[in-house]
Amino acid sequence: MILVQWSCEVPPEKLEDFLKFAKEKLKPLYESHNCERYELFMPMEVKKYFSYQFTQKKNKYTEQMIFKEIENFEKFFDAVEKDTHTREIVENYIKKFNASSCSFTILDQKV
Repeated sequence: MILVQWSCEVPPEKLEDFLKFAKEKLKPLYESHNCERYELFMPMEVKKYFSYQFTQKKNKYTEQMIFKEIENFEKFFDAVEKDTHTREIVENYIKKFNASSCSFTILDQKV
C-alpha cells in the first residue's frame, strides 16, 4: 500500500472555501483516478506534548491519499498531467487558494 501525503498552508481567509473544494472537487476527483481513499486533516487545538514539538499553524493542512500500488499512483499522476479538466482542478491549489509552504511525501507500507 502506498500512502501519499501533501501538506500546504492556505491563507486563513481562504481556508473555509478550500475545505469545501476538497470535499466537493478533490475527493471525488482523486478517488475516480486510482486513489483508494482521500482524507484531509487539519491541526487540532495547539497543545504541546513534547519539548521539540513545533507549533502547528491552524491554516496548514495535510491531504492523505492511499493507493494499492505505486503503479496506481503513477497512473493518477499521469492523469493529472494529461487530462485538461483534472489539471484545471488541481491548479486551483495555487491559482484560487494561494497554497504555499507545500511538502510532498510518498510512503510505502512494509508491515
